[in-house]
Amino acid sequence: TPWCLSAAQRQALLTQTRGATNLWCYAPGYFEDDRPSLAAMRELTGFTMKQVTPDKATASPNDTGRQRGLTTPFGVNGPVKPLFAAADAKPEETLATYPDGSAAVAVRRANGGTSVFVGAPGLTSELLRLAARLAGVHLFTGTDCNVYANGPVVALHASQDGEIALDTGKPGDVTDMLTGKVLGKG
Repeated sequence: TPWCLSAAQRQALLTQTRGATNLWCYAPGYFEDDRPSLAAMRELTGFTMKQVTPDKATASPNDTGRQRGLTTPFGVNGPVKPLFAAADAKPEETLATYPDGSAAVAVRRANGGTSVFVGAPGLTSELLRLAARLAGVHLFTGTDCNVYANGPVVALHASQDGEIALDTGKPGDVTDMLTGKVLGKG
């Protein structure tokens, strides 16, 4: 969330993140030194930004977002100023919108990688999982819980009742360390 960057800092950040998946939150690059700059935001994120003024800074997933795993609206239940939308996001790039219909969450190929813009304040676990998948990160589970993985050991700490499906990402027995019972394969 680099809100204030010089041109040199912006260029260094773009160089360091070339080819990566970048998750840009709220107002990335909005201030260039001491002045607002929508052009700096575009250079950093790959999206042309515009300021928007919906009554609520909430992002609601659209059909494209729901197909990518976003189901829950998020943000602030009131106005936020300034607030930004990806003005040039195509329908297939827009995953969630503000109440005024502008693009609150958008994804596109940029800087040799993937750029994900999230304008509404706050990140959901669904958004973080989407960004991780776009980056090629292995996810051990699609359920909200704490995951600790180190070599052959994976520990889950559930945040809710019920079963949690685990995917180790490789074949082999999954054994409960407390009981020694094989729970499944991979």
